[in-house]
Amino acid sequence: MKETTDNNCNYCFRSLNYLGSKLRLLNFIDDQIKLVTPKSAGVCDLFAGSGCVSYKLSSHYPIVSCDVQYYSKVICNALLQRPHISKAFVDELMTRIRLKQESLIFRAFSELIRIENDAIEKCDLEVLASIIEFGSLEVFLKEQHESPISDAQKNAALKLTSFGIPGCESFISRHYGGVYFSYKQSVQIDIILSTIKECIADSEKDIFLAALLSTASDIVDTVGKHFAQPIKTRDAKGKIKSLVYNKAVKDKTLDAVDLFENWLNKYLFLPRSNFKHKIIQCDYIDCLKNLSDDIRTIYADPPYTRDHYSRFYHVLETIALGDEPEISNVKYNGSVRISNGIYRNDRHQSVFCIKSKALAAFETMFRIASTTHKTLLLSYSPYDETKNVHPRVVTMKQLVSLAKKYFPNVEIVSAGNFSHNKLNSSEHFLESSNEAELLIVCKGA
Repeated sequence: MKETTDNNCNYCFRSLNYLGSKLRLLNFIDDQIKLVTPKSAGVCDLFAGSGCVSYKLSSHYPIVSCDVQYYSKVICNALLQRPHISKAFVDELMTRIRLKQESLIFRAFSELIRIENDAIEKCDLEVLASIIEFGSLEVFLKEQHESPISDAQKNAALKLTSFGIPGCESFISRHYGGVYFSYKQSVQIDIILSTIKECIADSEKDIFLAALLSTASDIVDTVGKHFAQPIKTRDAKGKIKSLVYNKAVKDKTLDAVDLFENWLNKYLFLPRSNFKHKIIQCDYIDCLKNLSDDIRTIYADPPYTRDHYSRFYHVLETIALGDEPEISNVKYNGSVRISNGIYRNDRHQSVFCIKSKALAAFETMFRIASTTHKTLLLSYSPYDETKNVHPRVVTMKQLVSLAKKYFPNVEIVSAGNFSHNKLNSSEHFLESSNEAELLIVCKGA
């Protein structure tokens, strides 16, 4: 049940809201793991992602939650570890954040904030489209695109310099303001980030960062609520699409500070078990090789399609890390320009998404898991080849053949006939399969 393009590209970290088919699927996974896991034994969630499965299983087992991406470690820590934070401290933190909304960074972006707010209020599609297409201040400074907001961008850059605002305190605003978030929201994110760095001990930061990740995923102004790319504002004839305004009203008018406070309270009061859980950030190979003997079951849900999933998480990864990454470039019509999605240059490219490498990666997983004498449950989302869906880089037949090479007992279990929800826009995304999620259950002798 990987939360990828196969599952609506929705990385909103709504692990707290188990609804509809997701709840049934999580129950199915939980039931199957109970059948093969001895009492008091532990379970490894090998590709934890947004932590839905880890959290669901954590009430029954000690969990090792693993993912190569840092944002996943943050969210799983917030979901699984018991926080020791008082309401008084949260109230004090929120007061400090709200007072900062009159700070220098707000003054630097004030003209851009006003222009964007006016465009939303007056339904000015030309300005709104320009903000999405050319709104990134960092891209503007490097590529100098002329647009209706160019003068305001120049003024913002001058103010950031004259006010002496460090780059680390304005990274989200400079790179993603106007594009993925409104200018006001991006400044609010930078303010929340800087306050977390100033006020929160390292041992407690993850729950605050997780609340901010959830906030960012709620407010992002894209189709599908992900960060793979900004909205394409114009159709094939160059006409501005109506969704530019509709999405701006729906997403860009949300208050990031209020949402952050709501999410923080949700995470703080989330029910948690008394098991001792372990959350690690590493490659799946290193995780498998270092699992302790008390971990008896491995649940694996790697990506299967050619999509490079780190595109869908790159802004969240940057928020979680709080760093200043280099931004990747692409060649376009013979010239080098900043990538359309403003991606991190170091974003992870999963071998499971590369057709020439995926089979070898799956074989490595089967081989190492078999040598540890643990049961492996591999999740697989089938697809209908007659429909316009993303094909898998490996087939079920190939996976079963590989599994049987290393495990004497291999069984395929179906979750039943329910489908993932489809996105409203079939123009941008492929249909989801009506086939049920499958588990390949691999056991030793």
